[in-house]
Amino acid sequence: MNRVSYFIINAFTTELYKGNPAAVCLLDSTLPDLTMQKIAQEIPVPTTAFVQKKDNDFHLRWFTPVREIPICGHGTIASAFLVWQQGIVPIDSSIIFHTLSGPLQASWLNERVEITIKKYPIEEIECPLELEEWLGMKPKYVGETDLDYIVELSHEEQIADFEPDFSAMKQFPVRGVCMTSSSKGEGIDIVSRFFSPAQGIDEDHVNGSTHGALGPYWCEKLSKQSIVSKQLSKRGGLLYVTPKEKDVAIAGSAVRVLWGEILI
Repeated sequence: MNRVSYFIINAFTTELYKGNPAAVCLLDSTLPDLTMQKIAQEIPVPTTAFVQKKDNDFHLRWFTPVREIPICGHGTIASAFLVWQQGIVPIDSSIIFHTLSGPLQASWLNERVEITIKKYPIEEIECPLELEEWLGMKPKYVGETDLDYIVELSHEEQIADFEPDFSAMKQFPVRGVCMTSSSKGEGIDIVSRFFSPAQGIDEDHVNGSTHGALGPYWCEKLSKQSIVSKQLSKRGGLLYVTPKEKDVAIAGSAVRVLWGEILI
């Protein structure tokens, strides 16, 4: 019987019980997909990341308790943080992760992990009737990316107080729904929440990949080069987002809260 070391890292926070928790498993050899899926089912966090060093780079995959997913911002932040913390790579060296979504680079900048993710263009659409009924209100703006619906509301209180019907989301032909608005909070530019039962995550505590769309959208709207984004989930978290020419940089803090071994 073999053992795999795993760590639980809270991403996009400096507090122990805030942010978005990810389990990170450090692999010495490749595991079967079914084994990785079973490990993700066993560890009670939204996403489990599997990191395997190959030559000078790393291979990275992410699994929710129900399926493998192609991109996970907080799982990448957690994985990079752990690789540096464990001394596998010097903290002044960048990391390249090879993933289903292509190579992702991580760097340590201003006491935060910064990763670059794909930029997701938003196409404005007429609000689908089923989406408006689900929201229970008429949104200010609705857009669609390759992955999600992006819904802008008028006030952040509408987002904070929203109670979603997850079963009704099964009819939506998207990965998830991201609700967002500008913020009046000091030092905060925008707020958001993200719901994705299609991935096995009813509400993501802090979602990084949606900011591949939110970053460019809000920076253009607010005439800013970068924004600070707050997730309004129960755990909450902060993201520092800077759109680039071809991609989007997302930075966040991280903290290790647990480590151990799992039998396989």
